[in-house]
Amino acid sequence: MRQLPLPTALDDRFPTWLRAALHDRYFWAMLIVALFVNLGLFAFLMLVSPQLPPLVPLHFDGAGTPDRIESKTAIFSLPQIGLIMIVLNFGLGAVSYRRETLVSYLLAGVAIGVQLLLWIAAILIVRVVTV
Repeated sequence: MRQLPLPTALDDRFPTWLRAALHDRYFWAMLIVALFVNLGLFAFLMLVSPQLPPLVPLHFDGAGTPDRIESKTAIFSLPQIGLIMIVLNFGLGAVSYRRETLVSYLLAGVAIGVQLLLWIAAILIVRVVTV
C-alpha cells in the first residue's frame, strides 16, 4: 500500500492535481532522500571550507586545467544547484503524477541522481585543491 492518509481538512486545501502526489509514500520517500543527500552535501562543504585556499578551481577543461577559478564560497553553488533541481523535478513530478505516475518517479530519481553527481563533483574539487 503506497497511499498515505492526510487529514480531510488539510486534504481539501490542495488542488486536485496535487492531492494524488501528496498521498504517495514512494514520492515522499524520494523527496526526503534527495533533501537529505543535498543537506549532507551542504554539511560536507561547511566542514571542508575552512581548509580550502581562498581561490578554488570550479571548472576544468578537457585537458584537465582549471578554466574557472573563484573564491572558496562559490563552491556552495553546488548544493544550491541541487536544491533547484529538487524543487523543479518534484514540482514537475507532482504536476504529472495523475497522468503518468512513472514519469513522476523518474523525475524524482533523476533529482536524487543529480545530488549524487554533485557530491562527486564536490569531492573531486576538494581533492584537487587539498593535494
